[in-house]
Amino acid sequence: MEIRNFAIVLMAGLIFSSCQNDDNGSPLPPEFAIAAKIDNDAAGYEQTVFNGGSNGNVNVFNRSDKTLFLQSFKNGKDDSEGFWTLRINGVDIENLTLPYNVTGVEGSVTWVDESVKKLQGPCAAPDVLCFYSGVGVDEVKITIDSIDNDVISGKFEGVLYHIQVNPTVIRDTDDVAEVVDGAFTIKFQSK
Repeated sequence: MEIRNFAIVLMAGLIFSSCQNDDNGSPLPPEFAIAAKIDNDAAGYEQTVFNGGSNGNVNVFNRSDKTLFLQSFKNGKDDSEGFWTLRINGVDIENLTLPYNVTGVEGSVTWVDESVKKLQGPCAAPDVLCFYSGVGVDEVKITIDSIDNDVISGKFEGVLYHIQVNPTVIRDTDDVAEVVDGAFTIKFQSK
């Protein structure tokens, strides 16, 4: 099992490119990131928020409501150009038997990428919010494999549905993104 976990983390690292270089100038994978294949294209984004972000909730485990909000950003920038979000709700991560399969509405996966949004006519308007999201085990499967020294790692897969908000929420069941080989290694805080 330990070899499988190492392989998943290694695979996630290989999907990424980073601003760091080794002595030969080759890109090194970031240490903390979320990655997956979306419809056979790699989408790996680096963790850039380690302090809770502007709202204090990014990559933070909230002990009072047992919510963990994991996020990584495209191109290493904390903006809306692209990001992954994994939300785990009502799970006491400090007292889990691992591996743990997130069940029911305990988990969701959201993916945003500006390059995709520009291809969608209604999503190009500045007042429209568009993203892909899957909730619960019927749509996404999230497994927590390890938690050690405030670093959480695991894997995910499933189907994400296109969501458009302006101002009502429209869930397009014909526009889906299939996620495979998802992996995450994120450093988090507890509050």
